[in-house]
Amino acid sequence: MNKKQYINEQEIIRLLDDCYNKDINKIKISIANTKEHEMKKCELCYDIAVAGNRFVTEARFKYNKGRADVLDITEGVAFEVVCSEKEESLVKKSIKYPVPIVVIRV
Repeated sequence: MNKKQYINEQEIIRLLDDCYNKDINKIKISIANTKEHEMKKCELCYDIAVAGNRFVTEARFKYNKGRADVLDITEGVAFEVVCSEKEESLVKKSIKYPVPIVVIRV
């Protein structure tokens, strides 16, 4: 990783709440979600890592700005894995999150 990439990643990490998950390249799952949701999240994380990028799962943003399923800290993009979530909720997240959002439907 070069210095510019490191600085960019640190700027993205600073958007995250200090009291919650900031484990880089570790997959955190929740039994509150469906198996399909969690498997897709794992697949997404694998693809991000293979591309040479780094990620944080269940990334909670500061100032109550939401929690992304997966945050690619190299690209500065949040991913939401969606099984049954309504479009209205996704629009709210896209406005609320401090980074661009990509929706992945299962």
